[in-house]
Amino acid sequence: MIRRAKQSDSAAITALSAVLGYVISEADVIKNLTRLLPDRSHEFFVYEKENQVLGFIEAETYEAVYSPEVMLNVLGLVVSEAVQGQGIGGHLLQALEERARERNIQAIRLNSGVQRHAAHHFYEQHGYTSNHSQKRFIKML
Repeated sequence: MIRRAKQSDSAAITALSAVLGYVISEADVIKNLTRLLPDRSHEFFVYEKENQVLGFIEAETYEAVYSPEVMLNVLGLVVSEAVQGQGIGGHLLQALEERARERNIQAIRLNSGVQRHAAHHFYEQHGYTSNHSQKRFIKML
């Protein structure tokens, strides 16, 4: 079942974030969920089976002066390694696409590391096309 994320999902979200390569404390996840869950420009869905969260997708509204349309920008999509290949990621993408249509949003964008070939194949199988190549730069303040 796909549903909106809630505060009580914090432990599962913490563990799944590590699968994505983002190590974060559960306390920080709780703090972030408190801030983000009420934000109407933020979408966060989980896939739950037998009371266990097995994956999530998180996106934000993306508006730029140089873009003719409002988009959703996928911030993270992850499925537990134990259940990958069972269609859960596709269901999460579909739920986000349905939510975008409800909000009259015409496009979804996402970034994926150049080394993540299996992820690229997954996105292409779901109708996404690559139209850009970039490096990410961060400066910690």
